Amino acid sequence: MNNRIDRIRKALQPVSSGLKRLPRYRHTEYGLILSCALLGITVGFAVYVFHAGVSLSESFFHRFFVAAESNPLSILRFLFFPLITAFGGLLVGILNQTVFKEIGQENLAAVHRAVKEEEGVIHERASAKAILAAALSIGSGGGAGREAPTVVLGASIGSTLGRILRLKSDQLRVLCGAGTAAAISGIFNAPLAGVLFAVETVVGGLSVQSFIPLVISSVMATATSRLFLGDRPILITPGLVTITLEDYAFLALAGLASGGVAIYFLKAYAWSARRVQLTLSGVAPYLRPAIGGLGAGFLVALLPTMLETTYEPVNSAILGSGTLVVAVMTVLLKPLSTALTLGSGGAGGTFAPAMKVGAMFGFAFGYVLQYFIPGTSPGVYALVCCGAVLAGTYRMPLAGGLLLFEISRNYGLILPLMFVSVFATFLVHRSGIRTFNPSVSR
Repeated sequence: MNNRIDRIRKALQPVSSGLKRLPRYRHTEYGLILSCALLGITVGFAVYVFHAGVSLSESFFHRFFVAAESNPLSILRFLFFPLITAFGGLLVGILNQTVFKEIGQENLAAVHRAVKEEEGVIHERASAKAILAAALSIGSGGGAGREAPTVVLGASIGSTLGRILRLKSDQLRVLCGAGTAAAISGIFNAPLAGVLFAVETVVGGLSVQSFIPLVISSVMATATSRLFLGDRPILITPGLVTITLEDYAFLALAGLASGGVAIYFLKAYAWSARRVQLTLSGVAPYLRPAIGGLGAGFLVALLPTMLETTYEPVNSAILGSGTLVVAVMTVLLKPLSTALTLGSGGAGGTFAPAMKVGAMFGFAFGYVLQYFIPGTSPGVYALVCCGAVLAGTYRMPLAGGLLLFEISRNYGLILPLMFVSVFATFLVHRSGIRTFNPSVSR
């Protein structure tokens, strides 16, 4: 019996000694790769939880929106819609001043600052705030998008995992960048764009040591989110589209015009957000998101395309359906809707609003162009300008065009997307305006 026990101990001795040496490997490249694989799976599941939270909040508030719309006196929707959005803002304000009081308004700039200046340390409860506050704000009709909170969610999980494993500060920064890549990959089902987004907005530079973990985390997050959310394209694009050499002259014009729209979006948002903050400076902090929600709700009642719970308005523009008046009004008013939500302390981001503005502008551009050139597809211009305005507002020419390609899965449009994105980014760069990308705005 004793001999058998001794043989078992000898057989398990290599395993035991390996486990004892395991903590030392966490500071190696192998350990970092394994950590990023685990991070990608975790963030992919967290993206699913975030998506479910937004959907649950949307379904709750949607009942009130439907009740308001079905009222025979349609004028009452201008009363009910703002009250619904204000109630969601009030809940966000209460959360901000109680459960998440020690956490600031986390956004892409905060993630960039944590990576560049604070050794990759992000509060562990920032992930919970990203899920709860964004779900309430977006689901109730707020004017901000759902993508920026997922960036905070992914970076926060990466930072927390790195601190649990007691990684070095440079490894902690890589995990924050990998969490960012995983979040964008998971929410958009776009692994390549996730990596490029992290490089162009958070990491800033690129090396083999950082690129490999970003790719692994991005791929694992996409695979995990597909397991729960499916593998369907977010945007429904036109079928096979032939882009001729002559078309690139008009695409260049569309790219430059998209750059002008991106500049308008940036300036209008910045001015509106400052005015909202100054106006509400004397109001109790927990009430500010409610007042901002009141204004955003009025815009939703006026223009339902302001809602950020769905990509239906963008899909409608890409399919060439819609009206010119609605498209133009959305382009003009969307920066105000987003500023009312974020400037007052609500949750969300500017990523999806920039995409919506770009799609609506592209539809309007193609709508007008088809009168001069019969056969022009407004839907094609809606898609390419969607990517161009996004690329311009964030000054990320590669990630902007590639993201639209991945979420539309229309290979025939990859060249036009890259082409117009470069023109839009160039114009924004030449203007010198501060963009939403913290890595190029300082």
